[in-house]
Amino acid sequence: MRQRIIIVPKDKTAEKALDFDEATKEQLIELSITEEEFLFMYQNGIIELINKEGKTNIDDYEDDSVTGKENLSEVIKALNSRVDLDANNELIQNVSNLFNEAIDRGTGVYFYF
Repeated sequence: MRQRIIIVPKDKTAEKALDFDEATKEQLIELSITEEEFLFMYQNGIIELINKEGKTNIDDYEDDSVTGKENLSEVIKALNSRVDLDANNELIQNVSNLFNEAIDRGTGVYFYF
């Protein structure tokens, strides 16, 4: 089974370390996504929404990130508008929380699918 993970570096040092694949677990906030959760996000347009609002290109075989306060904020707004509409609200809220963490920490959200 493939590992799918969403990561927020805790600070700029961690973000640079992640870029060089040298970040430690202590430097990162991680959310592991099951295959079923990924399929839910993909089939229900959550990945597409993140790509559009975050100006990125995440998909089944593309790792990418959302950076910049404006892009992060736009994704949060879009995700929050979906919370009451979807069956898997906890997953969407957890992903939205990662975007909030990234804004608070001045970093980004990194998708490794």
